[in-house]
Parts: sequence; C-alpha cells; structure tokens
Amino acid sequence: MFEIIDSHVSVDVADLEETRKYLEERCGLQKSREVKRPGVTVVWYPGLELWQVADDATPGVVKHVAWQVDDIDAAVQDLKENGVTFATEEIQQIDVDVVDTGEIVRYIFFTMPVGLQGELYEVSPPRD
Repeated sequence: MFEIIDSHVSVDVADLEETRKYLEERCGLQKSREVKRPGVTVVWYPGLELWQVADDATPGVVKHVAWQVDDIDAAVQDLKENGVTFATEEIQQIDVDVVDTGEIVRYIFFTMPVGLQGELYEVSPPRD
C-alpha cells in the first residue's frame, strides 16, 4: 500500500517571472524546487507546478493533477491491479543535474475518466 504525501496542479502561465514575483513577494510562498532545461523552466510551489506557456498552449489551463506518494513502485502496482493504465510502462526520472535541490524525482502519468491527466511522483533526498 502507498500513502499520498502532497498534491499539486500543473498550470501554464503567460509570464513565469511575473508569476514567481507575485507568488513570492505578495503571497509569501516559497519555491519548493525548480527544473531548468534548455528552453524550459518548471517551478514548483505548494500546490502548484508552473510552466511558461508554450506557443500552442493557453495560460491558466490545468495540464495535470499530481499526487506525491511515499512509494511510487507500490502505488503503480496497486493502481495497475485496480485497472489503471499508465502512459508508459516504466517510471520516469528527472535528470538530477537539472533539479536545483538535487532531489531525485520519479514520476509516471495516467489518464483519468474526467479528461484530466494524472501524475504520481516520488521525491527522494539527494544521493551522496
């Protein structure tokens, strides 16, 4: 069995820097982690994952709903046994070199009947 630790929604924003400034300076939120890849920056805040809007996306649209779990392998196994179909067979991992906290982030996506994409993810401390 697995435990849900946290959750967030992923949203495209028109201006990532303006949104960051608003959340940090006006709302007092602190960034949880940030991933920078060429041409892409993703920033996590409590309950939010923010992406600079892509050319073909609309700002403010929820891209997916995610649940952080304590054991992603057990969660995937349990959900598969209950008939959940995942987008890939293998759990993916974000390259630790692009995660500003050095944490190990593993994830997998699935589609829910309500038309939203779901994500399970697990965050582990950096390796020594």
